[in-house]
Amino acid sequence: MHTEIICIGSELLIGFVNKNSAYISEKLGTIGLKVSREISVGDDFEELKDVFEEAIKRSNIVIATGGLGPTFDDITREVISEVTNKKLIFNKSVMKSISVHFVRRHYRGKIPKSNDKQAYVLEGAEILQNSIGTAPGQILESNGKIIVLLPGPPGELKPMFEASVLPYLKERFERGILRTKILHTTGLPESFVNDKIKKIVDIERELEGGEISFTILSSPEGVDIKIMASGRDEMLIDKTIKNLKEEFYGILGQGIYGEDNQTLESVVGEIFIRKRKTLAIAESCTGGLVANRITNVPGSSLYFKEAVVTYSDISKKRILGIEEQTLNKYGAVSKEVAYEMAEGIKKNAGTNFGLSITGIAGPKPSSTGKPVGLVYIGLASDKDIIVNQFNFTGTRKDIKTRISNASLDILRKSLI
Repeated sequence: MHTEIICIGSELLIGFVNKNSAYISEKLGTIGLKVSREISVGDDFEELKDVFEEAIKRSNIVIATGGLGPTFDDITREVISEVTNKKLIFNKSVMKSISVHFVRRHYRGKIPKSNDKQAYVLEGAEILQNSIGTAPGQILESNGKIIVLLPGPPGELKPMFEASVLPYLKERFERGILRTKILHTTGLPESFVNDKIKKIVDIERELEGGEISFTILSSPEGVDIKIMASGRDEMLIDKTIKNLKEEFYGILGQGIYGEDNQTLESVVGEIFIRKRKTLAIAESCTGGLVANRITNVPGSSLYFKEAVVTYSDISKKRILGIEEQTLNKYGAVSKEVAYEMAEGIKKNAGTNFGLSITGIAGPKPSSTGKPVGLVYIGLASDKDIIVNQFNFTGTRKDIKTRISNASLDILRKSLI
């Protein structure tokens, strides 16, 4: 059973990050379907035609994303019409749904004429309702092949795929059970994680009536370990994943901060709520990034009370009470200033914890010669004040991400 994904859009060829194929591949895996090929192609009629003709010849299922919008470069419908010799037929019901979408958005003008093209459906295709946007999806069965057309925006694609496409394919092609478990680590180099788990990975490759596979994924956010177990014995698969998870925890310990959809900030939030502690933050080089991540988690108002971005020396003195002699003697990026920042924000906010961050994100060293990536993170608690020094590498954005990870991880470990 060959399954292929075609991601359509010229923007995908000039650096736009596309995550649709990863999402679709993961979801297909839950019903035992593996993707054989993934292709990105621009908005060119002849190129698209060639790609679809080749894909339909070699694959049983072809899933296309993008090119269903109302603009001149949205040509997926027209290409598929020519490739399959299926007419495009205007559908009044789809047009009504598009009209309702504009009404819900309180659009008072006349619906743009360009949206009419979205109401054309391939002859014999099943229409997939779009609850978010105006582009309906379509499923066409042609000469024993299944062609699925999905909108490109992830916010429209995902609910449509889960509500319509996955159940459709599951009913026809489910091939056993696939379970995945993702373990998230932070503060550990990819090579370190690899060396630690390699023995387990090398041994645990077989499963009676199925198979086990592992993947290590590294990013500025941390290193993930993905376990995939497939087969037909659900209890055996679940037990195998449970045992593997316990082995990885035994090796990496507190280096693992969460699983699956958990984020570092959501884990930190859960601990703060459980411990009934409160937090305030004073950031400098991260510009509010840590506070932003914390407030992305629903319920953060229960423990997160206050944040300030004291980017200049003046603001550090005025808001946090940093001594001028401390700044003059040690500089803004120093252990001493991080100490006083943590102390100051905790005192100002009246919280259990005060977190401080001061550092040099780059791209150039400080005027005093302190290197890019030098960072001090302070944490004031009801017991004491500690300051950690780090030396991060990467782009300015990467360094800021790594600082925010380290800050959240310090909070996590201080509460465990």
